[in-house]
Amino acid sequence: MQKKMRHPLFVVVLVLFTSSVWADNLLVERAGHTTVLSKQEKIDEEITRPPSDIFSIIKYRTELGEMPAYLSQPKLTENEKRPAIIWLTGGFPTSSPGDYLWTKIDVDNEQSARVYRDYGIVMMFPTLRGGVKGNPGVVEQFYGEVNDVISAGKYLRSLDYIDPERVYLGGHSTGGTLALLVAEATDIFAGVISLGPTANHYGKKRANFVWNDKEIDLRSPKNFLTYITKPTYIVEGEFGKASSIEEFQQRLKGQPNTNVKTSLVTGANHFTAIHPVNRIFAKAIAAGNSNFWSIDMKTQLEPAYLEYAQQVQQTTDLRILANLRSQGLKLEDKQQVRSYFYARNQDSLVAVVAQAKAQGMSVTEISQQKSKDGSTYFMTSLSKQIDITALQSLFELSHSFKQIADENELYYDYWTIGSK
Repeated sequence: MQKKMRHPLFVVVLVLFTSSVWADNLLVERAGHTTVLSKQEKIDEEITRPPSDIFSIIKYRTELGEMPAYLSQPKLTENEKRPAIIWLTGGFPTSSPGDYLWTKIDVDNEQSARVYRDYGIVMMFPTLRGGVKGNPGVVEQFYGEVNDVISAGKYLRSLDYIDPERVYLGGHSTGGTLALLVAEATDIFAGVISLGPTANHYGKKRANFVWNDKEIDLRSPKNFLTYITKPTYIVEGEFGKASSIEEFQQRLKGQPNTNVKTSLVTGANHFTAIHPVNRIFAKAIAAGNSNFWSIDMKTQLEPAYLEYAQQVQQTTDLRILANLRSQGLKLEDKQQVRSYFYARNQDSLVAVVAQAKAQGMSVTEISQQKSKDGSTYFMTSLSKQIDITALQSLFELSHSFKQIADENELYYDYWTIGSK
């Protein structure tokens, strides 16, 4: 009996349908594609040696060979199983080693995410292909590095003192972008934290691969949000890469995924959100997996940032006051506290004047100034007489200055004392 031949159109439709059904993660989406690089980038710097009481250097196995990573050294009790997190730092190349991972820096740019260690969570910082001297492969910018992070996750899950069901992944900036791509490629992590990622690639000038639609698409996390199967947070400061968060949100409207939550943290920028947001995540991870997914963006993340921002602002206020005291300022009951505001065009300061007067402040006339490079700018000063011996009054006025500047997106000097 002669077999019936399928119509060619039917075969094409079947292939397309089958492809869409089985492409259930980013790795399957990439199957059959080999990235083509326009540059062979390989870092030739030795890995920095860490303090032995904080990190050890281990080797984890990847498809290209072994690569080093920093692994934190917690104090363990017998038979204890700890939660853990892989943290991917930002920059180019992503997840670069260095002493910034254990040197304490200001919390307004705390890229080492040390708060996880503070909560007893084991931390791993993997180096990636081409990212340090001796590593196999070359930098591929958000392509093969996805596989490396998955290998690092498998290594971490295999350690006898780690709870394999409580291994998380997080990252900031380019690290947040890579973490998101990994979330779209695997389900081995209990949850993923992506801080300040981009929805697309970082642009042609940055690219070390052949610039075409396929290469760009496979490196753009907005395209594969439906593949995420584990709790994933995408978070950025209001004054950071807000447009990327909006792109993610728009994509999720058309292709909903209840495993993904997004948030813009009011008042924060690309860096100031890191520490207060990570503190919330660290506390939740330490408490258990169910606590991690129950984090509410509006009632937890934003208040955490506002509390942190208030603490930073008040610390700055006290430093300014201490500096003025060292210069001979007497803490008299009433003092004129003044702040200067700057803008490229005069109209930008009009709203500032109105807001300041509504809050009972005195305002100088807007004046035109010349900078050293010859460009023109405009300025005004706002002031109010307060009792600076009552610190709360000083804190409130300083906050008002900052709020006016933030709302109008202007530069300003914190404050000083005096009539000029």
